[in-house]
Amino acid sequence: MHTLCVTSETGRLRSVIIGYPDNFHKIPPAIINETQKQYYFAPDRPTRERVMAELGDFKQTLASHGVEVLQPEPLDSVPDQLMTRDIGVVIGDTFVVTQMARESRRDEWLGLLPILDQMGTQRVIKVPDDIVVEGGDVIVDNGRIFVGLSQRTGPEGAAYLASRFPHFEVVPVPLKQLADGENVLHLDCSFVPVGQRSALVYPDGLTQMPAAIAEQYDLIEVTKAEQQILATNVLSLSPRQVIARTRASRVNAEMRRRGLEVIELPFDDPPKTGGSFRCCSLPLHRD
Repeated sequence: MHTLCVTSETGRLRSVIIGYPDNFHKIPPAIINETQKQYYFAPDRPTRERVMAELGDFKQTLASHGVEVLQPEPLDSVPDQLMTRDIGVVIGDTFVVTQMARESRRDEWLGLLPILDQMGTQRVIKVPDDIVVEGGDVIVDNGRIFVGLSQRTGPEGAAYLASRFPHFEVVPVPLKQLADGENVLHLDCSFVPVGQRSALVYPDGLTQMPAAIAEQYDLIEVTKAEQQILATNVLSLSPRQVIARTRASRVNAEMRRRGLEVIELPFDDPPKTGGSFRCCSLPLHRD
């Protein structure tokens, strides 16, 4: 049985579900975000071969650092199963099966059933069908659940999590919308804690900066250009190690200045679907 425990964004990562790449776009994709609109019809659109290669390197890197790596069962009915972060989230010792906004993604969680079956029903809950909560909008860190009010998750999603997890402080984080000239799909495109007490943040993506972010973290600000390559969307292996895109060189240097070991990997095709390392990973257990 898999042990469930996530109380921070940066605790030592013990087990994780990462994306499954082998069936990428075997059925035609539904275009569901701005990044896909930009890349899916372009000459440099993502290919199954490159997605498989980059996910393979990611998987190997995790395993080489002692992380147990799980992957979903393949499904024939969905265009891709890369972004496992969105379809579930572990809060404390409970696995929350989230509810996706877009119809084309609502069955993805079924690929997790063989893993969920090993968890015991007491520790698995499912968000009701009429409430949208996507995992990219949920960040659990040191007694708080930050919930992005985004292109996807709304206030009712934050209220649902507050009702189910009364021992956590739920902090709604309003994000700017497309109409505001910002493409911030989820909270983890604008804010992600790293290290002991630092965080990557794209201030222009937030409608307002909650005190729980401004006062609790040493903020590493990213530019609009860096946000667009998802420089915030890193995956922490521990309070001292983080996996980041090679392209985000300035942001990576800022993390190193704060004592972090930054493991840089080429990761170019999965981000063309809308997410990077954090989006492609669903942590089950952190120390």
